Amino acid sequence: MAMQPSEQQGNSNHPEPPAGISEEVLDGLRYRPLLQAAFEGDWEFAKSFFNKDPASETAIITSRSETVLHIAALNAQDQFVENMVKLLSKRLDVLKTEDCNGRTALHNAALCGRIRMVKALVKSNPTLTQIPDKEGRVPFNISTREASMHKEIAWFLAQNTTDEGPGHPFSSPHAIQSIIGLTYAGHHDIVLYLVERYPRFLLMKGPRETDYTILGVLARMQSHFLSGTRLNVWEALIYKCIPVNLTHKPTDENSRIMQTSTNPAFQCLATSLCSAAKILVPMIERIHEVKLRHVAAIELAKQICIALSSKKTSEITQFFQDRDLLGQAALKGISELVKLCIQFFPELIWISPFNTTFVSLAVENRRERTLRLFLKVSSTNRLSLFPAPTPEESSDMMIAATKYKPDSSSVTNISGAAFLLQRELQWFKAVESWVTPHVRTAKYKRKTFWQTFVDEHEKLLQTGNKWVENTANSCMLVSTLIATVLFAAAFTVPGSNNGNTGLPLLLGQDSLLVFAISDALGLLSSVMAILLFLSILTSRCEPQDFLDSLPKKIIMGLLLLFLSLAFMLVAFASTLIIVLDKRLEWVSIPIALLTSLPVALFVVLQLPLLFQMVKSTYGPSIFCSEGTWK
Repeated sequence: MAMQPSEQQGNSNHPEPPAGISEEVLDGLRYRPLLQAAFEGDWEFAKSFFNKDPASETAIITSRSETVLHIAALNAQDQFVENMVKLLSKRLDVLKTEDCNGRTALHNAALCGRIRMVKALVKSNPTLTQIPDKEGRVPFNISTREASMHKEIAWFLAQNTTDEGPGHPFSSPHAIQSIIGLTYAGHHDIVLYLVERYPRFLLMKGPRETDYTILGVLARMQSHFLSGTRLNVWEALIYKCIPVNLTHKPTDENSRIMQTSTNPAFQCLATSLCSAAKILVPMIERIHEVKLRHVAAIELAKQICIALSSKKTSEITQFFQDRDLLGQAALKGISELVKLCIQFFPELIWISPFNTTFVSLAVENRRERTLRLFLKVSSTNRLSLFPAPTPEESSDMMIAATKYKPDSSSVTNISGAAFLLQRELQWFKAVESWVTPHVRTAKYKRKTFWQTFVDEHEKLLQTGNKWVENTANSCMLVSTLIATVLFAAAFTVPGSNNGNTGLPLLLGQDSLLVFAISDALGLLSSVMAILLFLSILTSRCEPQDFLDSLPKKIIMGLLLLFLSLAFMLVAFASTLIIVLDKRLEWVSIPIALLTSLPVALFVVLQLPLLFQMVKSTYGPSIFCSEGTWK
């Protein structure tokens, strides 16, 4: 007789019931309602079920040896789990019940990222943090690898997990993997807290050959440092002003930003101000987390260098040469890490990362901040390289300066292809001034270095030409419209003119004077902007023009365009005040507020970009000396 499909499936999955699990659990008939209630968080039904069947509180209800507490924790039912913990408060050992993978409810709570459940379980039975699953991982290991986004849980479990039995979490092979996982996630403050308790992790490497040390991970994560983080003008301002108190300990959610005094009154005031600031300006909290990660990363690297200081010179060199650790930092542009390591171990300046020099690596990958570490001011007050490049290094640097990597991850705030080409030209000219003189006229693949540079940047030059043309056309159109409006407004003076003399009737009023001045200045600015944009359209747009000539014309044209817009708004506001002043005396205040909105919009949207253009063209050189020992 042929088997039914349901029988075939049941026999293929469970040929015989696992030890300790009854047939009715496998069939799902007895505990199916309770299982569904745990999934949905229906505590009232579960409570009535427990009253009818008290054994079901701790019974295995699934084929994976899971209890109702396991299911509720796995499905993020916070209130259900808290009620279960209270119900089982007199039987705390029941909380240690393991499923088929050796996981307790705390493992599931950490996996789901539910801090509320984690705290409830640990508070009831602190020994839960020490229980490993069948893979040897305690809940802390779970939180650092499979749930690394939940920093609060990792902090809590790090504080409440020790190296005691039965799992010995910080002596097992999973310990360093958890530390590496936290480092990858950017939770460096937790790592600092743990390495203070267990210093052996500072220089420890993972069990596999491909595993990294903590410093090896830091050298590959440029976003964990300021040099690899993109911040606009406003974010950079907040970054500089916001305080960070690195204590290597978790802080309360309401007092993360500022902890400067033990005075209760001051703490209360600071907490209130910080909470209000986070609500009104959410960016503050985000920037604070970014700055905390940066400060903690540098402090962690410093602790590693201190630990390395007790080693022999050969061991230190081998540590950094292992998988080109310092070369990776230079390649990623993490100038803070390169600077710190060379300050602790000056002999590292002579190593050859990726069979080249730090300077050539910085030039090839356009890492300005890394290159600044090797610059100094010469006796003529001009920048020079330290140490000076050899002829071979000079040739390598020139070849690197001619190359263009459009997919480079170098952090830049440059806007527009024209200014990106300007930056490439600045790199080429700077390197050309550093190398030995005879290299400048040498040839590479039967071409001069300048010809090679033009060939390599041909697509960027075409894109830059197109960007300049489109920008000039668009801005000239707007400038022409503004000039037309302001020219017409000059002959339609508010309040009309005297029929006999032709003079304005409101000639003596301040509002008319403001109108006349703003209209004239706006017309003059728009006409000058038109001339500048017209000169851009008629220029040759050769590669050399993008270094100085075209950027200056674009900046001046945009500034004049923005000025003409501002003067047009002032003229508009003064006209409205003249027309409505006698009828609505309070009208000047709302008019001033309304006309200031476009100005504020420009400040928020355009001023940061214009600031970067001005800084790139008129500001100090991007290759200003920073020095390794400053």
